[in-house]
Amino acid sequence: MTVEARAAFLAFFFVVWALVGLVPWLGVAVWRRGRGVVLALPLAPLAGCVGGVLVPLAGADDARGFLLSLAAAFVAGGAGTLAGVLLEERLAGPGS
Repeated sequence: MTVEARAAFLAFFFVVWALVGLVPWLGVAVWRRGRGVVLALPLAPLAGCVGGVLVPLAGADDARGFLLSLAAAFVAGGAGTLAGVLLEERLAGPGS
């Protein structure tokens, strides 16, 4: 496999993990009608990528590991969304 093919393969995984990490953010954005979720937007896909990368680094690098990494990306995206929402609420201050 060439270097370009390996890079494209790796980029595909990161795009998929980022998109899976955005799913919890999308649910929270719809639920809250878009209020207080802007700071969570960059955190959700970043956390999804981090969660997805941790599974193969732990040694699960087969098909089951890929599915597990998708679940980890979803959970990590939810955690990133929660962190962003809480950060935005804290920065907004009381009474906002």
